[in-house]
Amino acid sequence: RRRARKALGALLAPSASGGAASGEPGAAMNGRTVSLPDLVTEKKRNTALSLSEGFAGAKHEGALFATSQSWCPRPGAGAPIVGERDPGAELQKVLPSYYRTRQLAMATEKGQHRIPRKLANDLRALEKALAREIRAVHPLFFQRFDEAQLDRLLRSMPFLRLSAGRWLFGSETLGAQWPPAAGDRAFLLLQGRITLYPDPAGAGERTEIYRGDVFGEKRFNLGDESMRNYIAGSAHCEDPCIVAVLQTASLEAAYADRAFGNSRIAQTWRKVPSLARICRPDEDLNASVDSTAKDKEEDHENGAVAHALRDISKVATACHFNAGQELLANEPWEDNVFVVSKGVLEVRGDITMTEKLDALPPKKVRMRIKIVKATNLAGDSIFDKLDPYVIVKLGDFKKFQTPVLWNVGANPKIDFTGVLTFESEAEELTITVMDRDQYSADDLCGTGTMPCKSLPDGFSGAIQLTRPKKGIFKQEDSLDEPAGKVFIKVSYDYEKVSALTRTPKNKSWKDQELFALVEQDSWGHEQIMLRDLFMRTLEQAAATTTYMLQLSNLRLVGGARRGGTSGVSVWKCGKSRFVDFVKHTGREKPFMQACRVSALEKQGQVRDIIKRLIRKWEIEMATTALKRGMMLDAPKVEEEVVDPNAFRIAYRGYKAHISVRNALNLTGGGFFDKLDPYAILRFRGSKQRPMRTSVLQDAGSDPVWDDEADLLYNGETALEIAVWDYDKYSADDLIGTGVLQVENFCNGFEGMVPLAVPGGKKSKSMKQMTITIGIQWPRLEQTVANHSFTDVSRAMRSTAEAGSRARRAPAGENMPCRDVGRASA
Repeated sequence: RRRARKALGALLAPSASGGAASGEPGAAMNGRTVSLPDLVTEKKRNTALSLSEGFAGAKHEGALFATSQSWCPRPGAGAPIVGERDPGAELQKVLPSYYRTRQLAMATEKGQHRIPRKLANDLRALEKALAREIRAVHPLFFQRFDEAQLDRLLRSMPFLRLSAGRWLFGSETLGAQWPPAAGDRAFLLLQGRITLYPDPAGAGERTEIYRGDVFGEKRFNLGDESMRNYIAGSAHCEDPCIVAVLQTASLEAAYADRAFGNSRIAQTWRKVPSLARICRPDEDLNASVDSTAKDKEEDHENGAVAHALRDISKVATACHFNAGQELLANEPWEDNVFVVSKGVLEVRGDITMTEKLDALPPKKVRMRIKIVKATNLAGDSIFDKLDPYVIVKLGDFKKFQTPVLWNVGANPKIDFTGVLTFESEAEELTITVMDRDQYSADDLCGTGTMPCKSLPDGFSGAIQLTRPKKGIFKQEDSLDEPAGKVFIKVSYDYEKVSALTRTPKNKSWKDQELFALVEQDSWGHEQIMLRDLFMRTLEQAAATTTYMLQLSNLRLVGGARRGGTSGVSVWKCGKSRFVDFVKHTGREKPFMQACRVSALEKQGQVRDIIKRLIRKWEIEMATTALKRGMMLDAPKVEEEVVDPNAFRIAYRGYKAHISVRNALNLTGGGFFDKLDPYAILRFRGSKQRPMRTSVLQDAGSDPVWDDEADLLYNGETALEIAVWDYDKYSADDLIGTGVLQVENFCNGFEGMVPLAVPGGKKSKSMKQMTITIGIQWPRLEQTVANHSFTDVSRAMRSTAEAGSRARRAPAGENMPCRDVGRASA
């Protein structure tokens, strides 16, 4: 042993510290010759040693200065905070040890000596540790190497340890010009900080790069992929740095197995079931293939397919990663085709379900109630027949009233239809019949109530009326007495749910597994062949539901296989290469049809996933409703109140459908000169032609018009109503005026509007004048509504800010023109 160690030391004494890394003979590191066992001692005296054999830039004086950090810092020096891991600390410890061990092993082999087992085991352990640490430096680049390829890359790739202040490359002026190399060359920064300059002389705009960045004098590509590298004319080390040299010789050594593995790659692509239409066009795809047939696959293969497979096997890129890691690519996944060769590849994405308002059943918005007749009303007598009218009330605030029928008795035929806004099945319909007294308070004939849930669409029936008993002898069990019946008919107006009054329900599920691809499965060929139709086909999986599906943020992640290895290997091919491959086979149309069928099959898988998610979502909503004390079978849908200011913008230019039904208790007529009323309606400030009803000759105080018309709306704030008395030989007399604000009609309106006597005069009658009208708006498209309300909210905020600035601005202070305009608006 002593003799062997002495001979080994004598053999290694003339070699430089990095002479075996690059394979370039005659290179020396900083002019020193030192044996490998003495590197640790030499390092203490001069820490500027490069791990490589040196280069032209090593002649700088700055390279001879000691670096600010040593290779192995003292215990505790610069240690990270407890609980945090410095991503470069382990690499900084492993890399020097690995390099020295590698140099010793290579020198032993060159001396035609057997590498000791301990040295080989140490080298292998350090290679594994370095491979684990260096993969995190640039995941995109190192995913293109499997374990064996990465080992060959590390054994042939030079490393540089550079002092602060050294120029890595540049022009002859800087003395850091690299000699011409056969092939491409780039650098990977493993540790430290480097500044790049566009000019070779070190001038121009500075660009700082950090750990994991690839840089060089020209674009660096790995096959067809760009590694997102920086291009510069010169590079300067700001801190002590560790740099890996990516050169063609090292990459060829790493991919040495591709020289004989391309035929295996072609066979892998040929056996992919989804590519069978182009790779095996003459075979029965449903029949099983025995071992003899497998041996003769090449014989049956036509020349065009074989040539195309050979071409694609040369350009296909292998990607290797572990379970749970994402497959990285410089291009979007839509521009690549992936074929799984080992492990499980999961297609994951975000699923967003949005309620489709158009698919919801139409809701009841208006309740049309026809008062047909009444029978056996209480209060009638021989000398004073009843003058009945009916008040119909829905809920607490919505009501309408029929005209007074004079001297019709206890069985009047009313035949009047009123409309009320319908909101909920929980409301009750109350019908009250009153007897009109001209000189005193009206008398109650009877009242009846029925819940709305007992009044379906098309209901026709009677409501029993009751009234309190009169007299002093009353029984406690019956305080009311029957007071007749009122016969009614009920129908509803339906409208689809609008985005104005309801925000669609929305639910997102992040990082959901959509598809699990096993060996010989492929992904991406449908997207390339069908383009946008593929994603639309997948999203059509929710067509049969009341929700709209959106798939986003799709990505490919390694999946874990039960009882198997966690590593995943995938072959990747670019879009242009794959399209050329399909064209060369001459099977475009059959393959296009196969892609359509495959897209429909994937749509079925997505449909199963969203049905499960919707079922889970509905259970969550039902559970939440139960916790809130709501009924499970009839959850309450909360309607949003439309913002009037947003409504004015969104409905500008739309037409409102207005119905003028009747008026009550109009004043101004006499016994010999009854009123001839008509109504005029217009939006305040509008220059459009107003709506005018017909003139009702001798209609009296309770006219019924039932007129309808459309009015153009331009964002006005109120609807003005005026009722006039027509005079043939003189000017018409104004009976009353009313105003309906935008807050009342932005959701639609059905009801009574009070009328005021003009000029502030007091009404001669004790009854309030009213007019019954209805306002309906056309349905606004959901996308337009959402866009309009978003713009309105932004405009309102900017207007409020400009107005506040205008109010705060002192007199004489200049304001920007745009702020003045907003404030004035």
